[in-house]
Amino acid sequence: MIILYLLIFAVACYALAISGTILVKVLTAMSRYFRITEYVFAFILMTFATCMPELFVGITAAVDGVSIMSLGNVIGSNLIHLTFILGLVSVMAKGLPVESKIAKRDSWIVLFIAVLPLLLALDKQISRGEGFLLLVVFGWYIYHILKSKEAFSKRVEEIAEDELAVRKIWKNAVYFVVGAIILLGASWLIVEMAKSIAKELYIPLSLVSIILLGIGTSLPELVFGVRAVIAKHEGLSLGNLIGSVVVNSSLVLGLVSIINPIRVENLRVIYTGGIFMAVAIIIANLFIASKDKVSWKEGLLLMIFYIVFLVVEFLFK
Repeated sequence: MIILYLLIFAVACYALAISGTILVKVLTAMSRYFRITEYVFAFILMTFATCMPELFVGITAAVDGVSIMSLGNVIGSNLIHLTFILGLVSVMAKGLPVESKIAKRDSWIVLFIAVLPLLLALDKQISRGEGFLLLVVFGWYIYHILKSKEAFSKRVEEIAEDELAVRKIWKNAVYFVVGAIILLGASWLIVEMAKSIAKELYIPLSLVSIILLGIGTSLPELVFGVRAVIAKHEGLSLGNLIGSVVVNSSLVLGLVSIINPIRVENLRVIYTGGIFMAVAIIIANLFIASKDKVSWKEGLLLMIFYIVFLVVEFLFK
């Protein structure tokens, strides 16, 4: 049965990637109506699209009474975003340029937001009140981003308000709905298969969430990052990855906690992943804030760091 569970899990992850790609295309089409930088465009619009897998999986898990899966998923996703995916994009681009002043300025704020859920979970739960606090933090940071003068200094593309663009709005709306429906179905399948895999292999559900869910729900960011590099829009990739960390740690966990408070089980697995996540963000921040680009060598180091995490997490499960 374990092979069947893994196969269904893989198919569901593929569906997540496809639906995430659909949403990315829809929001890219909408970008012509916004006078914002590539970084902020990716941070706000693209991040909402590519974080929908984490959001849908989290809500599904909360309704199903296993909110801990969302916390594990967020830790795993944040970790892979700023290690393996950031590293891979940097290697592919032969050095990922860091052009946004916002990325440099706010790097340590992002670290605080990412670590905040772990601090709230020290009493072995994230309550509804703490979930509301996470939503407040999310709202504050979006306001903080939008009020920055640098946020509107460059267009992603030239604004074109023509009849053809207006007609495409309805078409994009249909695509969005289809993508959201696929996401919902795939999220439900992923949660159910993750529970079955954990039971079949006698391993903690939190470990399955950190590794399998973390990898599965990060496929849209991986696809988007690779496409952004190929299209020579590396700023989009960096904004999307950092934005994902903020959205996952505040909006996603905040909503999940309000629906069903997160009760932390197997602290060793959660905090091993949490410590690696915090260290990874610190290392990524040093690369982002101190230089004008993340070199391919630094990218390779980040990829190796993620592999080390996988080994350690399994050893300490």
